[in-house]
Formats: sequence, structure tokens, C-alpha cells
Amino acid sequence: MVIGTAARLSPQRKLEELLAALRAAGDRLPPCVLRIAGGPENGSEEYAEQLRRSAEGLPIEWLGEIQDLAAFHRELDLFAMISEPAGCPNASLEAMAAGLPVVATDFGGAAEQIVDCEFGRIVPRGDAAALAEALVELGGDAELRLRYGRAARRRAEAEFDVRRMVRDYRGVLLGDS
Repeated sequence: MVIGTAARLSPQRKLEELLAALRAAGDRLPPCVLRIAGGPENGSEEYAEQLRRSAEGLPIEWLGEIQDLAAFHRELDLFAMISEPAGCPNASLEAMAAGLPVVATDFGGAAEQIVDCEFGRIVPRGDAAALAEALVELGGDAELRLRYGRAARRRAEAEFDVRRMVRDYRGVLLGDS
């Protein structure tokens, strides 16, 4: 099983919590790898190095910057987002549009995108044990991942399509109908 996340390596992305959850899940997960796409954010090189050291012994592939996000998503079975972005995070929307179930922390707009137990799992922020349980639940159930992933794609297309969003913004700002 391949779990993935796409995030710059910086403290606000909370990747240490994802590593803690992976450790806590341990052998309750099927054989898996966590692929992390993204390089260190400027000024966060020391954090990125500490993160890599703390990940020793875990099944992690550090991909660095990637150019083809669609190809990255096609290789995943599950997307994890534990960062704390403001507003409507793009990473989870992109994963949903790719048909991936998403495990995310309940912060910002994540819970508005990913209805818990419909398109993935929402867990309390800062709770590595709950994150581990969500990873174990989805990691051990391929049919559930497929069901959530299909539903996530439908939701992304229906609710977060850029053409629909532009039309809605125009309606609000310009009175277009």
C-alpha cells in the first residue's frame, strides 16, 4: 500500500505528526510505504533534516520536488494531509479529484471538503493516535479506500470544480446568474 502526501517541508506542515502516526500504526498496517513529495521550504532546512533523522527506520521515500502531481497521485492508495492551512486546502482537493481517499486533520477547511466516513477520515488535530487508527482502518480495507476515493472524486467534481467556483464568484461579486 502506498500512502502519500504533498507538502513543503516546514513546521506548519506538521509532518512529524504523520511520522508519529506511522510509528504508532506499526505492524497493524499492511506492508506500506509513505511517499513525501516536496522539498524544504526556504528557512526550514534544519527542520527538514530533523524530520529525516526522526524518520529513520520508517518505510518512507523522500521524493523532493515533483513536477507531475497527477502521476504522483496515480501511484497512491491513500492521501494524508496533516498540515494546518488556512481556508480551503488545495492538496486535499487535488487528491480527491484524483479519486483518492483522504485522511486529514480537522483544521481549516479540511472538514468541509472531506466529510468523515464519506470521502476519507477527519481526525482531531495533534492526535497521532487517532491519525494512526484512521491509517490502519483504511490501510486494511481496499474496498473502503475505493469507495471513499470514488465518492471523493465525485464530490471534487461537483463541489470544487474551478468552472463552478468561478461562476459562483461571479454571481456573488458581479451579480451574474
